[in-house]
Amino acid sequence: MLATKLSSALVAPSKVANTLDWRKAFGAVMGIDVTRDRIGLAIVEHPEHICESVPLKSIPLHDTADMKKAGISKSALSELEAIIKHHHVCASVVNWPVHNGRMGEDCGKVLHVLDAVINRSNSIISRKRPFTLWGSSANGSFASFPTDSWGRSVEFARAPVYTPGMSFSSKSVSRQEPSYDPSLVAASVLDEWVEKHWQIDSKLGIATAPKLTSKN
Repeated sequence: MLATKLSSALVAPSKVANTLDWRKAFGAVMGIDVTRDRIGLAIVEHPEHICESVPLKSIPLHDTADMKKAGISKSALSELEAIIKHHHVCASVVNWPVHNGRMGEDCGKVLHVLDAVINRSNSIISRKRPFTLWGSSANGSFASFPTDSWGRSVEFARAPVYTPGMSFSSKSVSRQEPSYDPSLVAASVLDEWVEKHWQIDSKLGIATAPKLTSKN
């Protein structure tokens, strides 16, 4: 279960969209992808201005002066705070790396890093600057599996389908540290989130109206 302080800042994806609507004249949303050793970042302004996200340079989670158990280094926190201030970030969309609907080690890593962030800084994630978890379509589906009267499903006994970059253990499914920049994943997550919550005019390349589903 999420720690109380972290859970208080967690909102539905539509809530982040509403927040950006309120701040569309002077605000942005940050995309985050947490890997084993780096954090990928991207920025998107209100899609009425421009609907494409902009990947930023990813930053290392740790440095030689910090222990990995700290979750995130002081230098990484300082970089995040500077990005928040420079881009006027009002909320964040965090990649939730489920695999075929299953949460594993990668999801635990995300929560560990976010918990470290909110406990060591009050200007990155907070109730006033919330975040949401977004399961990218590349990570698999959140669809519920049919169960019997005891709540059992054969799907839970099946091994996840192998995809490149995944490794298996008896405890979890995890991604190996990617060879690509995780900021590209953060940007992709933002693009999916924008397409879900706004109607995009293909000719103009901007949003013309919010989708009705954004209020669900």
